[in-house]
Amino acid sequence: MKKNIRLIIICAVVVAVLAGLLVFLSISKNDTTAETPTADTAETEVTTSLLYSNKLDDLALLTIENEHGTYEVERVTADGQNVWTIMELSNLPLSNSIITGLIENAISVTAQQTVAENPEDISIYGFDAPLATVTAQFSNSDNTVRKLYVGNKTPKGTAYYFMMEGDPAVYTVNVGEMSYYLNDKWAAVVKTVYPAAASEAVINKMTISRPDIDYDIVIEYDKRLDDENNMVTNSSLYVITSPVFRELNPDTSDPVTNGVFGLTATELGIVNPDENDMVTCGITEPSAVLTVESDIGNLKLTIGNEIVDELGNNGRFVYVEGIDIIYVFKKSLLPWLTVKPLEITTTMFTSNYIYDVTSVDITTADSKLDFEITGSNADDFAVTLDGQTADPDAFKNLYQFILRAPSSDVYFEETTVEPVLTIDIRTADGNDLIEFIPSDNRQSIIRLNGKVTYKCASAYVDRFISNLELYKNGDDIVTNW
Repeated sequence: MKKNIRLIIICAVVVAVLAGLLVFLSISKNDTTAETPTADTAETEVTTSLLYSNKLDDLALLTIENEHGTYEVERVTADGQNVWTIMELSNLPLSNSIITGLIENAISVTAQQTVAENPEDISIYGFDAPLATVTAQFSNSDNTVRKLYVGNKTPKGTAYYFMMEGDPAVYTVNVGEMSYYLNDKWAAVVKTVYPAAASEAVINKMTISRPDIDYDIVIEYDKRLDDENNMVTNSSLYVITSPVFRELNPDTSDPVTNGVFGLTATELGIVNPDENDMVTCGITEPSAVLTVESDIGNLKLTIGNEIVDELGNNGRFVYVEGIDIIYVFKKSLLPWLTVKPLEITTTMFTSNYIYDVTSVDITTADSKLDFEITGSNADDFAVTLDGQTADPDAFKNLYQFILRAPSSDVYFEETTVEPVLTIDIRTADGNDLIEFIPSDNRQSIIRLNGKVTYKCASAYVDRFISNLELYKNGDDIVTNW
């Protein structure tokens, strides 16, 4: 019995010693972390606590000081409403979200954790040279002034150390709340010049003017889409109306039409530019001018000289009408600088649906073929050639070859040379008269409905004429050229 009692006493002593050792280690750990910030002390067991909260209406002035300088955010009255702005930038478009972030995170602060109640050395948290000092002045009955300090980022990077004047404690505050105070004032200037999304707006008209082409490229909303009785098979919302009328290829034209939506500059080039700046940046003699008319507002971009940064990236100076800034845009965001009409259109410059066609007359120097077509679908489709029944499937192949007529470039110089091939397509809704006229450099001029419009490879014309002979002889036509 005594032996058992003695064993119990020994065990109790051992437990007491171990408990004392644990208490000692715990105290030692707490003493150390009160002076040295670590990932454990700053970002584990987060317990938020509201440090203070003031009314927005009581805020009178906010002063931000950081490595970039000092600036003020103040309240002004416009149209009977209170508006917060950076006065020295008040003529520029400022980001509502950034201004709101500056204001809201100054009138109320919630700490993630109290790191140290009264540390002896605050420099280890970065408060010997704070990343930012924020002074919020309130117009309440006490004329409260709150001075806030943003220290170093915590080891895990999810928070900043934070102190307030008059409070010896060091806290951590969420990165997203304090990061607003670390930027230059210019970060508040909006770099997105057309914030709408493509799903929110429709372009009524887009005009591209450039000195390297002697015509304007004009793109417009395809009004045929509003007519429920009009069959439009193309999936693009837009057509090109100048220098030619043609449907757009939605894949290749998307950067041109939808590229304006959400268009954002890389940086601010020159703010409040003067006349000399306009000349130096090429705005007075631009490389391209883009104007956009849409149902939510207009946009005019004047694209100036090229600029190459220290990394070799190509950009362009761009002036946006109505905004007193010359921006810098990545060249890749400015397709209007180089786009050519036929790069963004469908391949077919004539696209009459075969079941809408009533006749096709084809004339060459040696022959003339007159096709008459009846029927509105595959079941009753029929063709006659010079009054004689013709093979409808063979004619479909020939007609498909007509639709594949290429156009390598737009061309507008009139000519008196006679065509070597003429195709007259007639439908119930209208006609297309296509004339192919010999030109130089193995090219042929295409005159569409009496107007010189395109050039194409002469090889296509030669192949078409030889295909007519194959067709008349009952042979399969050749589809390449």
